[in-house]
Amino acid sequence: MERKPVTFYIKLATGVAALLTGLLVADGAQAQIGSAGRHPRYHVELEPHLVWQWTGDEAAFGDGIGFGFRASIPILQDGPVSTINNNLAISFGLDWAYFPDCRAYQDRRCGEHDFWVPITMQWNFFITSVVSLFPEFGLGFRDAVFDYDVRCEPRGCRYSSLEVHPVMWFGARFTLARNFAIITRLGVPSLQLGAAFTL
Repeated sequence: MERKPVTFYIKLATGVAALLTGLLVADGAQAQIGSAGRHPRYHVELEPHLVWQWTGDEAAFGDGIGFGFRASIPILQDGPVSTINNNLAISFGLDWAYFPDCRAYQDRRCGEHDFWVPITMQWNFFITSVVSLFPEFGLGFRDAVFDYDVRCEPRGCRYSSLEVHPVMWFGARFTLARNFAIITRLGVPSLQLGAAFTL
């Protein structure tokens, strides 16, 4: 098994710290996980976010940084567990991250644009009026677009690779106002941090 680099564990620790911070914040708010249906009702959650991706194509070198957008629509306002404060949503969007270097051609200009279209099921647990936690599982449709100047000088080359991957995230949402929250996700393939607006 390939040994994971130290930076992987730094990223993992960063995400875990964010989730633990959410739990500490929750301690100061009134718990409501046991009160079914107590969370605010919404029709859609719109979320622009930053992306820190560390699972690029095998040719990519280093980390990818970018941004994305997600829309989540509740399909069960109360449930699937009727005795706790939870809901179930379908979530979809578009993420982009740029990797400035490639392993094979480090002495030449080479970069990778990663585009992801995730479609997931998002199960929200409303711990308090401020904090909710959620796992997300689904599929990610990924297109890795490479730019490099090897063998195609002076204009360069471009090609893409379309794939489908299983994706998963564990996230936390910190509600700051009635229709506004800060949201973070940690998982495969990225760490995300953004703002969430409910309508």
